[in-house]
Amino acid sequence: MANNDQINNQEFADIVRSARGNRSLREYAQLANVSYMTIFKAERGEYIPSSKTIKKLSTGLANPQNGVTYEDMMVAAGYQDKEAVSETASILAEQMVEESYSDNNNQPIVTINHKGISMAGNRGRLDYLEYERRVTGILLSSMVQNNIYFSNNRAYDGGIRSRVPDVILDIEKAPITQWWFEIRYFSETRRFTPISVQLTLANALVYPNSKTTKGSIVVNNKDAFDFFARKAYQIAYRGELSVILVDEFEQKVIAERYLSNYFEGDHGSEILLV
Repeated sequence: MANNDQINNQEFADIVRSARGNRSLREYAQLANVSYMTIFKAERGEYIPSSKTIKKLSTGLANPQNGVTYEDMMVAAGYQDKEAVSETASILAEQMVEESYSDNNNQPIVTINHKGISMAGNRGRLDYLEYERRVTGILLSSMVQNNIYFSNNRAYDGGIRSRVPDVILDIEKAPITQWWFEIRYFSETRRFTPISVQLTLANALVYPNSKTTKGSIVVNNKDAFDFFARKAYQIAYRGELSVILVDEFEQKVIAERYLSNYFEGDHGSEILLV
C-alpha cells in the first residue's frame, strides 16, 4: 500500500507535468529559474521542493500551463500548515495589487483623501500600495482558512468609471458570486473622524448591488469599526454589506459585522471571515 508521502509525490508529479505542458523540461526549468534536475525529479515523483521553489514553478515567467496555480501546487505538495496558507495568500495579494498598479500606472497621481492616506507623489502611492497588499493578504488568508473559494476579478463593470473597489473577487460554491472590498487606512497622522467614515460609507453605497454580490468596508481602526457597526441595519441600502476590522501587525481579521442584507431580516446569504 502506498504511504501518504508517495501519494503526495505522485499528485505533485502530475501537477508539475501539467504546468509544464508541451514545453521541454529544460525550457520550463529555464523560464522558472530552477535546475533541470528539480523538474526531472519532481515529475518522476522523487522530490517535492520547498514552497519558494514552488512559487518559481507556478508564477511569473514560468507561465504554468493548463490553469495550474501556486495554490494548486501547494495543495498537491501537501503544504497545508498555517505558514503555507499565509504565503499563498501573500503571493496572491501581491499579484493582485501589482496588476491593479499596472492597470492604473499611467493615471495622474493626486491626493486621494477618501482613501485615508495622502498619495501626492510616487512615494505616497507606493506606501498605500504596500498597505493595500498587506491587508489584501490578510483577507485572502482568512478566506483560505475558512474554505472560501475565490479568484481575482479584473473585469469589473460597475457603471461608474471613477469608482472601482480596491479588491474584487469571484466567489465559488457560496450563496454569493462576487465580493468586493473597500480598504481604508487610519494612522497617527490620519486619524478616525466621523466625517471620514461617513464619506467612506457614502462612497461604498454607489456600487451596484444584487442578492449574489457582497461588499465589505475594511478598516484598521476599532473606533471606525464601532462607528460603522452602530449603523447596522439603519442605512438606506439594499445589499449584502459588512464592515471588517483587521490588525495589520498581527496579520489577522479581528471582527466582521453586517450592516445590511439584500432581503430584510434574511441572514441566509451571510458569509463571515470570523
